[in-house]
Amino acid sequence: MGTRGYLAGLMGMHYPTEYTDNRIKSVAPEKWDLFHEMLLTDELSRAGSGGFVWNVIGGFGIGCPPLVKFGKKELVKRILPGILNGDKRICLAITEPDAGSDVANLGCEAVLSEDGKHYIVNGEKKWITNGIWCDYFTTAVRTGTKESGMNGISVLLIERDMGGVSTRRMDCQGVWSSGTTYVTFEDVKVPVENLIGKENKGFKGLFTFPLPHYPLILTPNPRFFPISNGITC
Repeated sequence: MGTRGYLAGLMGMHYPTEYTDNRIKSVAPEKWDLFHEMLLTDELSRAGSGGFVWNVIGGFGIGCPPLVKFGKKELVKRILPGILNGDKRICLAITEPDAGSDVANLGCEAVLSEDGKHYIVNGEKKWITNGIWCDYFTTAVRTGTKESGMNGISVLLIERDMGGVSTRRMDCQGVWSSGTTYVTFEDVKVPVENLIGKENKGFKGLFTFPLPHYPLILTPNPRFFPISNGITC
């Protein structure tokens, strides 16, 4: 997917030629749009497995756009080429054991260090698609007070090799190949440069993916239904 240039065309935005030399042979970068993205997703869905599709593009499709759209240029320049080439993987880490869809009240905490150079992250995430394989976690954290709700949410790019990041595969009833994961962060030191967007303004950023693109990644394709063999998690 990466070496053939497809990953770069699956983010619901312009084709980022500045971050990868790989190209889709059949369509010029300037002509690639959501229609082509829909065709690619539909062709992948011929496998009849939601787990497979979410394995290949699920975590990437929702975890990478916030980085590209709101991340600092230096961070994007360092991280994105490896992802688009298929050498590294990224996912979105929002849901928690005690705060499923209630994003405004999540509890994974990021406390600024005394020297102001790092966020110290502690908390857990659950049902994270692709997490077991990922090198990077686009993570919603609480940087404000518990009472601040949506106005205390920030987004950090947490890198697995920072230490303190552990993942375990969850035993689900279906979509096994999507790699549904339980993630634990223990005293992870995240440089402030890895802040995506502005502090305490992450809630808005998390929900400003290109809206036409979002359903292409998450909505079950009709091709799945005739041979569905499990319950999605």
